[in-house]
Order: sequence, then structure tokens, then C-alpha cells
Amino acid sequence: MTTTSGATPRPPLARPREGRVIAGVAAGTAAHLRQDPLVVRVAVVLLATTGLGIIAYALLWMTMPVAAPGEEAPVSRGWRPTGAVQWIALVVLGGIAVSLIGQLTQWTSSDVVLPLVLLAGGLTVIWRQLDTDRTLAVPAARWVLAGGVLVVGAGLFLLLATTGQLANARNGFAATLLILTGVVLATAPLWRRLLDSRAEERAARIRSEERAAVAAHLHDSVLQTLALIQRNADEPQAVSRLARGQERELRAWLYDPVAVREGGTWAGLVAGMVAEVEADHAFTVDPVVVGDAPVDDALAALGAATREALVNAAKHSGVGSADLYTEVTPEQVSVFVRDRGNGFDLDAVPDDRRGLRDSVRGRLVRLGGTAGVRSTPGEGTEVELCLPMKAVGGQRRERVSDAGGAVSGQGREHRSEERARSGAPRGSEPRSTA
Repeated sequence: MTTTSGATPRPPLARPREGRVIAGVAAGTAAHLRQDPLVVRVAVVLLATTGLGIIAYALLWMTMPVAAPGEEAPVSRGWRPTGAVQWIALVVLGGIAVSLIGQLTQWTSSDVVLPLVLLAGGLTVIWRQLDTDRTLAVPAARWVLAGGVLVVGAGLFLLLATTGQLANARNGFAATLLILTGVVLATAPLWRRLLDSRAEERAARIRSEERAAVAAHLHDSVLQTLALIQRNADEPQAVSRLARGQERELRAWLYDPVAVREGGTWAGLVAGMVAEVEADHAFTVDPVVVGDAPVDDALAALGAATREALVNAAKHSGVGSADLYTEVTPEQVSVFVRDRGNGFDLDAVPDDRRGLRDSVRGRLVRLGGTAGVRSTPGEGTEVELCLPMKAVGGQRRERVSDAGGAVSGQGREHRSEERARSGAPRGSEPRSTA
């Protein structure tokens, strides 16, 4: 049994975004009918001389939708008229319309030409402005639209004044306004119901989108982490590390989504650094961050030195965790990394061991900062890094408190408690590295 492919579906009746002469009516109709756009344009011009073409063109302009992106290939590959050609076509069509209106209404005076031109020009500007993708939030778009409305109003006023219909128009306007007021009052409950229904639909759609976003995030993060925890249930350290990492990620996603998307702050840099060290070295880091500041080259160097200190703790401490405390003040940014591991004798470090000397201390000294190490065999190691604020962007920065999270500070009054929890020293000076 053989199957034959069906015919290519006919393009929808829609006005293209490109390749227009005036509004794209002829081009869209030609694409829908699978005809040459030039043939349809000639037919429109011929019909315009009888008046039917102008009316049909205007109706199609108002009713035909604009083609969605990607649906205009049959038209956009052809000849694309320039802006000058479009305006010439508008002038020709406007002249035909003025002549036709003069014949139908027997307005033979040349005084009506200017009002009709203003009216047609203003309507064209309004339609073309609303027919583009430019949002009205752009000031230029609003000014163009307002100018078109003023031109239409001026043309309508001059037309009524020239034809002697201004007095009748005033009376008719008053009657029309009274009728419209009555209709609005009578149908106000219906309009209110429609508006409320639209608001409810919009709220329901937003809630549905939010639920979908939450479900996607939970699937990609929390559920995956739970699966890993089940697989490593017999390894408490791995389970703890996975849970802490997921908690940190979830808190950042819930309470600081802007920082998650944009980054660029010291707290965000520390959070990413901790997650990276924990993932790469199967090592648990307990971070506490007080204050925040935008990251520049100086803070990036401090972050690199901090990461090196954490990596050293993960590799050489002999324990599975370390404490990280960092504080941003108007004077400096300080970092303390402490582990309760093996420790080492500073004087016994050979000259070829240049990790702390070059990767940590060297980075900060070049920026005007300091680095110190205090270690006791069998008790652990503490690394202190300090970077003056004058090296961070060359100016003092305001502290920004972080609202909740594993990486957060609770203000000046709680700093001593946090430093005590993280193991930061109280008034003692670490020994400087060589």
C-alpha cells in the first residue's frame, strides 16, 4: 500500500512583516492565493479607481492579522519596497481616495482637499504605528501616535468647517455622547464582569506558569538530589554534603532570584565558590557572609585566594569540613578559613611548597592586602585574608544585608555570634606567611 503526501498547506491570510508597499494587504493576499504579488497589486490599483478597491483595502487592513515570525517566507523572498516607495504609493492612493470622495459627495471645492489629505495622512500614521512591533512604552512611538491623532482631529474639524456642517456636527455630537453615556451605564455590569473575568484568567495563567517553573526547578534540582541521597544512603558525609548544597541552592533560588540570574556580588561569588569546592573535593564548607559588595577585579582576586585556602583545607587537613567566615565593612573585606584537622608546622614548610605563598598571599600583597596563617599540629589551621576597601573599586561601598539564606549576615549586632560560630579569632593575630 503506497501513500502519497498531501499538498502543501496554503499559507494563512495574513499581512507580512516585510516586503510591504503600504500595509501588506496585497502581498498577504497574493501569498494566500499563491499568486504573484505584482498581479494582486495591479488589481488593487485598478479597483481603487472605482472606489471598491479602497474600501476593500481598508477593511482588509483592519481585519487581516500580521503574520507571526517565520510565516512570511513566501513574501519576504520577493521584492522589498523601500520606505520612499511606500510613501509614494500612499500619496497615489490618497489622491485617488480624495477624487473618489469628491465625486461621491459632490464636494467640488478645492478647500476640501487639505482636510481630506490631513485626515487620510493622520489615519495612515495611526494605522502604521499600531501595525508595527514597536511598543508604546517607547516615548518616540507615543509621540508619533499622538501626532497622528492630532492630525486626524485637525483634518476632521477643517472638513466640517469647510462644508458648513460644523453646527450640525456639534448637535449630532451632543446627541451621540448622550446615547453613548446611556449605553455605557446600561452595560457597565457586563463590562465589569468581562474585566474581572479577564483579570482572573490572567491570574490563573500566571499561577500556572509559576507552578510550571517551580515544578521544573524542583525536578532539575531537588528531585535529582534526593535520588543521589538514596544512592549514597550509607555514606553520611556524602549525604550531608548533598543536602547542604541543595539547601544553599534552594534558598538562593527562593530568596534572591536576581542574584542567581545576574550574579556579580561578593556573596554570590562566595556561594558559587563553596559549591564548587564541595562538588570537586567531596568536602563540606560552612559559610557565613556578613555584608555584600559588587565584585570587581580586586574582589575576584580575593575570591581566588579564598578558594585556594579552601582547596588546601580539603586536600591537607585530613578532616571532611571547614568553616568560612567573611565580612564586608566600609574599611575592608576580611575572610577567615578554619579547619580542625591535622595542622602543620609553619617553620617546617619547604621552600618548594608555594601554594599559600604564591596563590594566597601573593595575590593579596599585590593589591595592598594581607594574608596570615596560623596552624598548630593536631589542632588545625586558620587562614586570614584582608583586603582594604580602597583596593575594591577605589571607593567605599555601602553594605547590603542579605535577607536570609545559608550565606547571609544578620547585621552588626550579630557579628560576634557568627564569628564565634565560624571559629573566627577574637583579637588574635595570625602569623604571616613567608
